[in-house]
Amino acid sequence: MERNNINHKKHKGLRIFGFVMLFVLVLVIAAAVTVTLWYKNSITAIEPEKCAGEDCETISFEVKEGDATAMVAARLEEQRIIKSALAFRIYVILEAKDSTIKTGVYDFSKDMSVEEIVKSLNVGVVAKTFQITFLPGATIQDAKVRLAEVGYSSADIEAAFKKKYDHVLLKDKPDSASLEGYIYADTYEFYATATVEEVLERTFDEMYRVVNDNKLVAKYKAKGLNLHQGITLASIVQSEAGIMSEADQRMVAQVFYARLNRKSTLGSDAIIAYRANQLNPNRDKTDLSYLETIGCPWNSRKCAGLPPTPISNPGKPALLAVAEPSKTDYYYFISGYDKNGKLKMYYARTEAEHQANIDQYCGNLCEKL
Repeated sequence: MERNNINHKKHKGLRIFGFVMLFVLVLVIAAAVTVTLWYKNSITAIEPEKCAGEDCETISFEVKEGDATAMVAARLEEQRIIKSALAFRIYVILEAKDSTIKTGVYDFSKDMSVEEIVKSLNVGVVAKTFQITFLPGATIQDAKVRLAEVGYSSADIEAAFKKKYDHVLLKDKPDSASLEGYIYADTYEFYATATVEEVLERTFDEMYRVVNDNKLVAKYKAKGLNLHQGITLASIVQSEAGIMSEADQRMVAQVFYARLNRKSTLGSDAIIAYRANQLNPNRDKTDLSYLETIGCPWNSRKCAGLPPTPISNPGKPALLAVAEPSKTDYYYFISGYDKNGKLKMYYARTEAEHQANIDQYCGNLCEKL
């Protein structure tokens, strides 16, 4: 009886010990998660939105000869440039950048992350900024030219465009497809330390903001398209009617939907021209033989359905036009001139109406659909 009592007490003690160890383990895991979340938040910028132009207030900060990392971190926190001196020091240690902080006078702002600040301190330059503009209707080749104009090397540009990006905007993009159509058209401001990859990722962020704010994924799905297909169709609308009104873009989108629904050809010469430019960028643009020589799936006069990729950067109106096309029932459109010589889109429901528009309005401009 006494032995059973002893065994019972022994088992009870083991259970208590087990509960205590489990409780300690839970506390350790909770502490680790808390510390990780604190660290990740502490190395982000004080101001989450990127500033630009006059809105970008800078703070002068000097690193003197002999300043230790701890002193630099403490002054950065004191001047409200970073959230935490401790997190800054941890980042420098983890990234092995302690010995590369250089002396100098820097202009920092509160929208800079610890990573951006450390980059500036590593290269020893003032955190200068530059602007870059990507235009609606432009292509990857145009984007590469703009990136080269602001100082990036061709090697860095090519490497950035070949990289595989893990971004929600690209979730439906086939692996074989390039980034064509995903360089969102806008004017951006970056710090001089920004890489080409960071520039591209910023454009992805901006396009996805438009996608998310306007619920485009759900609206495209209701039309039978995934996000990649929606962006592809928007790029065609952009190329065909991007310089026209938003109402015109919605009507052009409606025409393309009518043709997709009937499993007909889109008839967009902009698609064929894009492919011809890819194959021979230095071709004679007056030679229109490419309209017949380009094969499927790019020849939209002969092949039904969307092309494999977008053909340009769609602007916001084109993206929205594909989400909410007009409620018209047109099947044809052309771009022509009105009586005052102003560019105008003309629409038709029948082939006879379409031919009449061609005869009356096209002049030497007509792009048949």
